[in-house]
Amino acid sequence: MNICIGLLFSLTGITSLTEIGLYRAAVYALEKFQKDYSKSNISFTYEVRDIRSDPSESYRQALDMARSGIKVFVGCYTSACRKAILPVLEQYDCLLIYPALYEGQEIHPNVFYVGEIPNQQIASLLKFTVGQFGKKVYLIGNDYVYPRYTNQQIREMLYELGGKVIGEKYVPLGHKEFSPYFEEIKHSSPNAILSTLVGESILPFYKTYYELGLNPEEIPIISPITTELEIQTMGPKYAAGHYSCFSYFQSLDIPENHSFVKGMKEKYGLDTVISAVMCSTYIGIQIVLDAICHLQSTERRKILKYLYEKEFSSPSGKIKIESNHHLSREVRIGKAKENGQFEIVWSSGQQISARPLLTNTLLDSMDEEDLWEILVEEIGREVSDGIIVVDQNNKILYMNPHASDITRAKSGDLFDDTHLLDIGYELIKRKIRKPYNAFLILIKKRSAQTISQSKEKYQFGKIVTYNPTFQKELHIASTASQFDANVLILGETGTGKEVLARMIHEQSPRRNGPFIALNAGAIPKELIASELFGYVEGAFTGSKKGGNIGKFEAANGGTLFLDEIGEMPLELQVSLLRVLEERKVVRIGDYKERPVNVRVIAATNRNLKEEIAYQGSFRSDLYYRLNVFTIHVPPLRHRIEDIPYLSIQFLHQFHQYYGKGPLDLCDSALQMLQSYHWPGNIRELKNVMERAFLLAIHEPKILPSHLPEDFQHSSTIKRSHLAGNLKYMEKQIIEQVLQETNNITEAAKVLGVTRSTLYRKMNKWNIRNKKTR
Repeated sequence: MNICIGLLFSLTGITSLTEIGLYRAAVYALEKFQKDYSKSNISFTYEVRDIRSDPSESYRQALDMARSGIKVFVGCYTSACRKAILPVLEQYDCLLIYPALYEGQEIHPNVFYVGEIPNQQIASLLKFTVGQFGKKVYLIGNDYVYPRYTNQQIREMLYELGGKVIGEKYVPLGHKEFSPYFEEIKHSSPNAILSTLVGESILPFYKTYYELGLNPEEIPIISPITTELEIQTMGPKYAAGHYSCFSYFQSLDIPENHSFVKGMKEKYGLDTVISAVMCSTYIGIQIVLDAICHLQSTERRKILKYLYEKEFSSPSGKIKIESNHHLSREVRIGKAKENGQFEIVWSSGQQISARPLLTNTLLDSMDEEDLWEILVEEIGREVSDGIIVVDQNNKILYMNPHASDITRAKSGDLFDDTHLLDIGYELIKRKIRKPYNAFLILIKKRSAQTISQSKEKYQFGKIVTYNPTFQKELHIASTASQFDANVLILGETGTGKEVLARMIHEQSPRRNGPFIALNAGAIPKELIASELFGYVEGAFTGSKKGGNIGKFEAANGGTLFLDEIGEMPLELQVSLLRVLEERKVVRIGDYKERPVNVRVIAATNRNLKEEIAYQGSFRSDLYYRLNVFTIHVPPLRHRIEDIPYLSIQFLHQFHQYYGKGPLDLCDSALQMLQSYHWPGNIRELKNVMERAFLLAIHEPKILPSHLPEDFQHSSTIKRSHLAGNLKYMEKQIIEQVLQETNNITEAAKVLGVTRSTLYRKMNKWNIRNKKTR
């Protein structure tokens, strides 16, 4: 039997320096396993795809390989790439071996996490730093999600240690000029510099430190990122005396590592260096291939169940696979030496359990497995849209992605439930047993019929809403309209971002000036510059005689709306940033600077901060220049109390245009509209209402029969789909609880049912438990 493993690595792109090493470790692991198990009836091959540090490309390549039958993948170095392929893993029931250290906050049933997480790596690093060097820490990192999120955790952990962050700076990906930052560092006199710089920024940062004559014995650089690989690239002398924290260093003196290093050097050359992430790649592949050979299967559930609580010897020492799909491991801190290797100066001495849902604390008393068991128990009793765990002070310890979407909060924030009831949710809060002093909050969506409109509407210009969340956003828009600061409007396609931008303009002191809109996604890349900045005669082939002014000059004295800003080419972002800073434009083909007085409002349906920054396709300095005021336009499915008003408004518009037609809807038609999920948002609602209006042109009201067929069956389909999901969830929960308990009696107790009920449900779902007789 031949099994193909899918390798998803960036062989090109901004993270390729690191990921090429991971790819080499993966190939070595596969070839070594094949050689060691040559007598096995299973042979392994691999197919590699270049995902180019791009989440979209990761999704496309994973989908193509999954469709071809591949069930096990390795790679996706960044969290953005990992998250991008989760729908593929779910749809085709595949397993991803994820080898990278990451920010925690995830336990996905289709992912085997082999890298370190913050409660293992960052907590160890901070305890060592404070104990060895002092409590004053300066933070510097690249301006994207991992450094910002890691530094948020560092601040909270450092507070527990009595430490203090005395400076915090972020630079764009690839930034190379660090002299000004070192002036500030020297002035603030920290005990240590904690660097979350990645990729191309690491090298010039260490080199600048060295060239300025700073002393690692006085102010060392401490990093959870810098490995032997980066040190080899920059030159060992620049990193000597500084510290890194991982579970693995190439210098680790144990037999398993000696064999691993020897094999890698024999395959790739004597100058090969090995990083912790390369080692994790090797470990993950060896473990999963062993499981496949034992089980004679690539079925994800069987593999993870087989691996649960097993211990393995590895190049990084003894490891244990936990029920949360992460590894317990020993963690070490190394001091870089002149030869490019690390001297291990501290070790945890024992395995540190992985706590991916509780990454903001140093406390070791929390039993992550027990907490996860309780979450499963409570989910089995309630069907919930969102799950949040808070401490006794209402600080969020963990929240699932849907809860984050509903509340727009994140781990570490104080949980505020004041508006959730108003927007159609109910809360169930329960104390978590044992010594946690924590609470589980389930956020449930009430049915459309039980959601009443707010007592008062809120109006901003021509925009009206009864939704409390949107009211808060419109209040921000009202405030923003009175100032010239830039505005960034975020929201899904069709939510009315341009309408809101026009209202901000019309309510501002610039209302008598022009409102000029440009959609960066609808114009060919080669024409965007001339559209924005204008051009002089003869600037390029086909240019208009006499030249032409650009949108900036056309909007002088008014507002320029840049829609789909995330689609703007990277090279033009530099020019846009310069105009925003200097308030001057230079037409293409000209040298003359022309002053402009323009207020910029930008909009996008993309997550610039979390996704685009990972790809390096949007400049972080431009992002932070644009979002002085950030306004989130909620999707229509989150503001269903506005559907009656919007529907009637559209009907009146159509009636005025056609001179006749219905001006109202019947209750059952309105209920159908409120039950629909509206992927196209308000734009789709308008189209649906126009179709219904024309079909009912001679009727007094819109009836269910005037709505598209999908709407007429949506309620039935929705109920059927929900019932199917609930049944599937029940089966999953029973299987998981049976796996994690010792007998039927204990499982029934956890599930809150009698033994006879549990036996009945097991027979219903054809569930067999090896622990029962």
